[in-house]
Amino acid sequence: MVQNKLNKKGRCMNIGNCSKANAKEIIEVGIGEDFICPECGGQLVEVKKINVLPYIIGGVVVVALVVAGIVWGPQVINDFKTEEKTVVEPDTVEQVEQVTEAAPEQTVDESTAEYKDIPVETAPVVSVQNGQGTIDFGYAKYEGSISNGKANGLGKLTYTQSRRISKRDTRNRVAVPGDYIEGSFEDNEPVTVKWYGSDKKLKGAVMIGSNGL
Repeated sequence: MVQNKLNKKGRCMNIGNCSKANAKEIIEVGIGEDFICPECGGQLVEVKKINVLPYIIGGVVVVALVVAGIVWGPQVINDFKTEEKTVVEPDTVEQVEQVTEAAPEQTVDESTAEYKDIPVETAPVVSVQNGQGTIDFGYAKYEGSISNGKANGLGKLTYTQSRRISKRDTRNRVAVPGDYIEGSFEDNEPVTVKWYGSDKKLKGAVMIGSNGL
């Protein structure tokens, strides 16, 4: 029997109540007719024919590419490596052998590393002998209370060179340019101060006793 291409095809989903649904039978219904099961009257679900030709063609192309890769791939790679090879002259080899590997760069934590104080070449420059003023130590500048030409009382010391915060600091903490300490001073030495970085973030507290802390 020749199938009418204008017919619609469907399946009845009324499984258990319809023999055509149980058999998964494909039912053809003419265009313009109700798209229902002739046995139970249930609505049919249209079955569309899937064109598998594009999938078959695609599969053939993929297989062909895989086969070509297996056959020609190693040769292409070898040809590429051959082109990269260069002839090295004897004198060039000698120069390469003389190159020594550079030592890995070492990083040092400046805040706790051992550090020798930078000698002060000139005497501190004091703005006043007593009162509020400034003292330029060369490595840092002090602003605050001054007594007998020295930093005594509350003040702030801003560093322009790397330097150990105090000779009596047993932890040998080192301030770097831009750091500053604020707190109490005695005879140009910090006693109880807070230590800040150039970004104004607290780096620690420094409390210097008679033997350092």
